[in-house]
Order: sequence, then structure tokens, then C-alpha cells
Amino acid sequence: MSNFDVFKDTVMRYLMRNGIELSFLSSLHEVSLNNTNDESRYLCNSGGDLEVVSMDVLAKDGYRKAKASSLKENPITTVDAFMINKNNEWYLIEFKDCPIRSDKKTTKDNIIKKAYENWYMILDMFYTVTEEGYENAIFDVVNPVKFAKLHVYYILVCSADKNANIYNQVKNKALLNQNYTPPFMQRLKDYIFKDAFVYTEDFFEKKFVNNFVY
Repeated sequence: MSNFDVFKDTVMRYLMRNGIELSFLSSLHEVSLNNTNDESRYLCNSGGDLEVVSMDVLAKDGYRKAKASSLKENPITTVDAFMINKNNEWYLIEFKDCPIRSDKKTTKDNIIKKAYENWYMILDMFYTVTEEGYENAIFDVVNPVKFAKLHVYYILVCSADKNANIYNQVKNKALLNQNYTPPFMQRLKDYIFKDAFVYTEDFFEKKFVNNFVY
């Protein structure tokens, strides 16, 4: 089994213990769809053969049902996709087809909130099945803080045409073989994850999608 297969099995065990049957898988291409404001556009044109966990489906139709009383009025906000590669690197991926500017505090706060809430949901599922005797080799339940600092990435993918400044920052960092972390995402990189950064859709395809291996 791949690392991603182990993750999927863990999630299925968590859902089954709560009597929930759910198809929570999709493709990277499909979850990149923006269909708001009468606009329909994919931020990842390839990736149709890359399987992901649709975090929106998992949270709304799975985790919320398992936590019915506590999440009924305040459901968690979710990123769009979750993936694990062959090196056991975990990726939370959020697609934003909108301007991300200094005056858009609500958008930025939402991006940060999703990072915390999605990571807690994953921790809760793994701790729950581990306490019931299920063991896996891909996640360290003894020291999740250290694990996140060594293995977990948060990637924000935004549209280049709506974020010219971010595109220039990403391009300049790429010339140095580095990733661009906006100031508002720096806390995620410093305190929680191994890295947190932004790609515009073209760099996401070139740097991530084309090189991803399960």
C-alpha cells in the first residue's frame, strides 16, 4: 500500500466506526473548479489522473455527521484537496480564484482558519482509530507537532491574472529555487507545518502536478 492508501484506509475506518459510508475521493482537476459568481473555471487543467481526498466532502458529509452535535451549527471550513506522496509528504491544497490583497482580511483569515481546522480534523481521526488498536506507519501519534514540522505542507493556489503581485513574487522566488510565502501565511510555516506557500496556477502545474508521485 502507498502512504496515501494507508491514509484513505484510516479515514474509512473512522467513518465506518460511526456507521458512515462515503465516497470522499475526487481528482485534483475536479476539486480545483471555481463555479462562483456565475464563473466556471478550473485552476488545475491537468491532474485528472491524480486522486485526492475531497476535504469538503469528507468534512461536510463525513466528519460533521460523526460529530453531529458539536459541528451542526459551526461546521469546519475546509481546503479543497489532500494528498500524500511516495516520501510521506502531506499536502493540504487550497484553490482561490479571487484577488488576495492586503485589504482582503476576510479572505486571508479564511485561508489560515482552514489550515488549523483541517489539520485538527485529520489529527482527531487518526487519534480515534489509534486508540481503538489500529496502527499505521505513516503518522506519529506520539508527537504530531514534530510530525507536522517534518512532513506537512500547505499550498495556496491562486489565479495569476487576479494576483499580479503574487505572480511576480512566485516567479522571482522560483528563479532562486525557492517558494514564496506571503506574510499572512508565515505563521503557518513558522509554527505548524514544514512549509506554507503560494503558487499561481501555472507554477502549480509545473512544480507540483508534473512531479507528483504517490
